[in-house]
Amino acid sequence: MRILRTRYLLLLLLFAGILGGLLHTAWPFLFYPRQNLSFSFPVQPITADDSTAKAGIAERDITPPAGIPKFGYSAWAKDADGFRTRLKARAFYLKGPGQTPLAIVQLDLGSGSLVLRHRVAELIADHTDVPAHAVTLLVTHTHSGPGQYLGSDFYNVFGSNRAGFDPALFEFFSQRIADAVINAYESRREARFAVGQSDLFGVTHNRAIGAWANNFPEQDPSTADPMQAVNPTMTLLRIDQRRGDRFEPAGALSLYSIHGTAIPPFTRPYHADVWHWISEQLESELASDYPQFIHGPAQATHADNNPAWKEGLRGDREAERIGKALGKHASQLFHSLESQLTDTLNTAVASRQQDLLDDIDPGRFGLCERAIAGASVAGAANGDEVFPISYLPFLKENWPRRVFSDNCQGAKQWMLSKLQLLLPAERFPHQALFQIVRINDLVLVPLPWEITLESGNRLRQAVASTLPEGTDWKVEISSLANGYFGYAVTPEEYALQYYEGGHTLYGPHTLDFLIQQSERLSRELQQQGDINDIPAQQTFSLLSRQYFPDSLANPGTRRWLSEPTRHDGDATTGPYWSLLLEAEPADQLALYRPLLGVHCDDGVISDDSAELQLLHQQDTEKGHGRYEVRWYPATPSPSRSCRFSVSANQSQSSVLSAPLP
Repeated sequence: MRILRTRYLLLLLLFAGILGGLLHTAWPFLFYPRQNLSFSFPVQPITADDSTAKAGIAERDITPPAGIPKFGYSAWAKDADGFRTRLKARAFYLKGPGQTPLAIVQLDLGSGSLVLRHRVAELIADHTDVPAHAVTLLVTHTHSGPGQYLGSDFYNVFGSNRAGFDPALFEFFSQRIADAVINAYESRREARFAVGQSDLFGVTHNRAIGAWANNFPEQDPSTADPMQAVNPTMTLLRIDQRRGDRFEPAGALSLYSIHGTAIPPFTRPYHADVWHWISEQLESELASDYPQFIHGPAQATHADNNPAWKEGLRGDREAERIGKALGKHASQLFHSLESQLTDTLNTAVASRQQDLLDDIDPGRFGLCERAIAGASVAGAANGDEVFPISYLPFLKENWPRRVFSDNCQGAKQWMLSKLQLLLPAERFPHQALFQIVRINDLVLVPLPWEITLESGNRLRQAVASTLPEGTDWKVEISSLANGYFGYAVTPEEYALQYYEGGHTLYGPHTLDFLIQQSERLSRELQQQGDINDIPAQQTFSLLSRQYFPDSLANPGTRRWLSEPTRHDGDATTGPYWSLLLEAEPADQLALYRPLLGVHCDDGVISDDSAELQLLHQQDTEKGHGRYEVRWYPATPSPSRSCRFSVSANQSQSSVLSAPLP
């Protein structure tokens, strides 16, 4: 009798858990209000302002306040409690004589967003000559940035630890990014350009080696080398601007295939991951001679390529080690292009927005009529397994459907089975922007999918086949640009249903569709010139919930509550100094403004570096916030004269702490 009661109790708990999970899943769709977003894009004529190629580059901090849900690790993420490295928007304005001006923006965010791209295009229309179809948002895919700004309910609800599109956060991002583009346009100068590529192995590994090996029947997965099954190619655009009677290095846009996951789940601070050090390495090298130099690194084909962190050491120090290795490689590539700089700039752009729920001419190439999430998505990818979920039947990798697999989704084990059909197809991402962007011999293919290594190889080959002979074209695919549709894997990878295949929402022929659309768009660009196939009027309706404060307070009284104390830290962070700070409450502290510093005899360290960290502890009843400030010094034994500083107001006067003991 006692055994039966125990069994009934376990069944009751299981039923309650399932019911609670379903209610938690359905709650936003049943009770959250909707936010309507409408966009209008005026036609902007192309003007030939002069006979020289020009470029402008600008940077803006886009770090939001603490308390925003973080995107990338889904339910396993946390609300942000501060920052370890700041998040940036880096805008590149490019215009050749009589050609379409381009605005390419690199963002330290987890994903692109179609609605964000559209809003930025609207905001810059009256202040620049960049037409709406020539705006491209590239991202780093850091998993330690905020969510709640995407263009579909599915990812605004399930991509973060909390649900809903945040209109205030969205507008904050839009204004800051648009300001960067406008500033890049206003700072445009005569410029020279060079594009190069170079390989670097050893900083990434293939996290889905079994699925990758399935592309090659002769390859034994047990003997495949995950460190070799990667995209090792870094592509870099170097830009030098005229300063007086000479040209000086002004900026670089680079692409490399590495997941933004060196910082693990369950961490709370905002963090640009390896990308901070990739950018900083080249910028700091040139800082003494060219202090305004800007390096914007973004994703290439990263979907199954993880950072090669050392076992048991995943965290800040490994992110720094890997990021600096990539930064040094970028520096070598940048300097190698010195002799290849040219004042010729040939640009072209083709943009086409497709609704994947519509009939698509000339055909869908097997693309499923609606999106379905696979069960393996609950288990997470290799390296981020969730115990015990990742090891359960049907949820674990390489557990494809073997019966009733004759539907469009084929081998995919459906999450929640047929219950998923209760979520209307319109709530999944379905408005996709395809682009081909040409910059001299660089052909950039931004796509709103996470592209695996072999998928990228096939896409690259297809686009290259459309290009005229006689030029050494450098074709590069950029994942998660302008939106987010989950993954795109090869049919062979899909058949095994690893995490990446389970997260390929539109079925096993998604890649076939992407190849067809990209190849077609590239051919049309060669034949017709620039293409603007984006609807001039659009409306989106998104489930909303606001996490961003209505307004950010002006700096109030700020003071240090303790003296600096040294800590040994651990193997993932290293030693650091810390002390307590009192300032505004967390939801009123504007983290995109300069805040912290360390003043030493030999100079000042700003919080623009990765050496300073801010962690919110609590808000007090008196309307103040209490924070821990940490300094991870680059030198093992910093001078005892060093003092922490916090800006007291927007004019940047500072309040100094006691010196290091």
